[in-house]
Amino acid sequence: MTLKGIRLGNFKAFGPTQRVPLRPITLLFGANSAGKSSVLHALGLAHHATETGELDVQRTRIGGDSIDLGGFRQFVHGRQRGQVKLAFELDAERMSGPGSAVPSNAKCILVELTLRLQNTGSSRPGVSDVGSVHGGEVVLGRFGLEVDGQSLLTMSARHGGALSLDLLNHEHPVFRSPLHEILSRMATDREVRDASADLAGVVNELVRGIVGRRQGLLPRIEEAAGIAQEAAETGLLTASRVSGRRQRADAARSLLTRTLRNLLGGVTAAIEAELRSLLYLGPMRSIPPRNLAFSEEGRDSNWHAGGGWAWDTVREREDLRLRVNQWLGNREWLKTPYRLEEREFLSTQALFLELPTRLEDALSEFATDLLREMHAGVPSEVLSSAMDAVGKTLEHPRDVSAEQEAHDQVARVIESFVDADREVSDWLDCPVQPNELLDDLVLVDRRSGTAVSHRDVGVGVSQVLPVLVSAYASERKLLAIEQPEIHLHPALQAELGDVFIESALGGAENRFLIETHSEHLILRILRRIRETSDGELPEGATPVRPDQVAVLYVQPGQKGAEIVDLPITPDGDFERPWPDGFFAERAEELF
Repeated sequence: MTLKGIRLGNFKAFGPTQRVPLRPITLLFGANSAGKSSVLHALGLAHHATETGELDVQRTRIGGDSIDLGGFRQFVHGRQRGQVKLAFELDAERMSGPGSAVPSNAKCILVELTLRLQNTGSSRPGVSDVGSVHGGEVVLGRFGLEVDGQSLLTMSARHGGALSLDLLNHEHPVFRSPLHEILSRMATDREVRDASADLAGVVNELVRGIVGRRQGLLPRIEEAAGIAQEAAETGLLTASRVSGRRQRADAARSLLTRTLRNLLGGVTAAIEAELRSLLYLGPMRSIPPRNLAFSEEGRDSNWHAGGGWAWDTVREREDLRLRVNQWLGNREWLKTPYRLEEREFLSTQALFLELPTRLEDALSEFATDLLREMHAGVPSEVLSSAMDAVGKTLEHPRDVSAEQEAHDQVARVIESFVDADREVSDWLDCPVQPNELLDDLVLVDRRSGTAVSHRDVGVGVSQVLPVLVSAYASERKLLAIEQPEIHLHPALQAELGDVFIESALGGAENRFLIETHSEHLILRILRRIRETSDGELPEGATPVRPDQVAVLYVQPGQKGAEIVDLPITPDGDFERPWPDGFFAERAEELF
């Protein structure tokens, strides 16, 4: 997990910048409209910009109708002209290693982004710039990079979409070690002093020459004008001595440029990988059509955010159906009476095209001998009439009356076969080609064995199934889920806590960012923390520590939403009082 946290400022409900730590399980609580969803929407914005390059985002690609941002002027805080601030905290220890520009002892990398409106400017003299009021383009106005709390560089937007380097801290440890290597190769103390003095000039020249350009959400360094990129390749950095003012300057210039390019490349790749791992599930899961085999026709922008994809996934994967069924029917809980099963059906097209021919062939080949051997006693006039009806259908495939007559007559023959002897059922098992079958998903009532559609049962199953499939089918994903507990009985809300713990800490290495109102969900997680600390964890349960869970309370503030971090103790309690009491409504109603 490279992404340790995000920061939001001037975005939707948030005014002053707030920090959101990301743990294997991060829970967002708070009153309605306090700003919880804004955290998930910020990730949706960043994901969309990474995938499309669009910053003035209306509706995000990942969020469908659930993340409709309405454009920059709508999602900027207070609907005012201002700057939206996003920042990403990265675990530097996971990024260091051979070939990396990140020092091995670095701890945290902070990447700060500022999105703002940039006026387009008028093309004719004397014409006012309407962009300053109504127009303009949303650009990456500022990019900053810190390592372990020390500023390393800043870049800002210029006209034409370019980002110019404003500051490069060559004394930062990221640069200090390799530059010291160059200085140590100087022959005399005077040359070392000269080289040190030269660095200021080299850095100033480098700052003027470095240009970046946004690709997706983040900038890339373009070729730097006037910089000797070939210095390292010509042996200046590997020579036993680096002497001469010009050579020293070229060596430092090349090293700084290469280090900067490698560092930004690694940071950009890490953030983009994290954002592309994002899966979002909105607060209201869609209910697919009655026949899932035909659900492809209804796919739209809400297919992922609404959880429709989960039904296809569980239909195609038997291992997922098994896990979902185990959860739905576990005897230790208030179990649901249904299990998921896959059923195969013959398509209408195949039935229309193939059945008359197959019936004719089957009847012609087997009927007479089979009836004689089994003494079924089917009257010859019934068989003859059925054969005539089938023949009419074959001659006139679009004749509705002929089809109905064939259907009725063949039904009488089949009924006679079944009545004659149950062994004739083997005759009905005509071989069907795989491409003629449709796989569908049904719910089977455990009590009666009756197969029903998900449309025939309570809405709770349709709402929780995408949550379960997201947790069971994902690996190394960042799962942002709004209200996973919706329409669930309190006992099953608590059981979701174990689902999230297992998915995050049991090997799949997923991370959850969950916006919720469920008291039962957090109580189950707190219980598991306490049981882990006391060594009393039930058999099969996944251990969880306090530092693996973040509980965040979002509350309104004078200048915008505020995030209160509530650390958890090893005994499953909170280190600080819950704002306004811990689900104080329960106490008020009971006492």
